Amino acid sequence: MKNQTKLLFAQKLEEMLQTIPMDKIRIIDLCKRCDTIPQTFYYHFHDKYELVAWIFLYDFSRVYGDKTPEYSVDSIIRSLEQMDKRRNFYQQTFTEHSQNSINEYIQQFNVATATQAIERFTNEKITTSQLYEIKYHSYGSMGLFREWLMKKSSITIPELAEFQYDHTPGLLKKAYQNMSFDSSKIFGK
Repeated sequence: MKNQTKLLFAQKLEEMLQTIPMDKIRIIDLCKRCDTIPQTFYYHFHDKYELVAWIFLYDFSRVYGDKTPEYSVDSIIRSLEQMDKRRNFYQQTFTEHSQNSINEYIQQFNVATATQAIERFTNEKITTSQLYEIKYHSYGSMGLFREWLMKKSSITIPELAEFQYDHTPGLLKKAYQNMSFDSSKIFGK
């Protein structure tokens, strides 16, 4: 039931973003469209940006959650295809440059996930050099992803996935190939 309510908020936010910029969307208006009260929204989310982050995690979990560990060109393609289904939504949210922007959230998620994967795989804390390598990879991947998302690049989903996979640092690639994602832990609630 909890996820059904969250999915309703997600669906209505996505509908609103078709005609209203992210910075103009008010929680009270979102709640009216969901036929609920703001307290219900705030029970589930701190603000609309946390809802956007939840939608990203939902899409991530559809590809990687509760499945046999896999990091491959095919899994990256599935992830990009999942985001492509919501291209308009992600385009709208990526144009938002507030302190809670989705780009910043995804960067933090990528770095934290990669750090956790390497530490689990090696059974050691990551080094400063490994952290910089993770960040370098994440920032570059997100830059290419954003160009694809905004249609500023002619790169196709398979080309982007292959490039990302080929340029993933070796240790990170091995760590991801051995890391499973429990959906309940992805959402943290």
